[in-house]
Amino acid sequence: MELVSVWLTVTQPREIEMYARVFAELAELAVYGGQARSLITAAIDALGQDGAGLP
Repeated sequence: MELVSVWLTVTQPREIEMYARVFAELAELAVYGGQARSLITAAIDALGQDGAGLP
């Protein structure tokens, strides 16, 4: 993800609106708890139990 390790100051109303909109869209896609665990488990299973598909 871009800008994970740096500070960013956003002051323009258009930029603030853009970040707020993207955050809201990502928040709608987020999963937690059991649903997150199932998603992670499915990804691990797709790579193989021994982790051979991991980088």
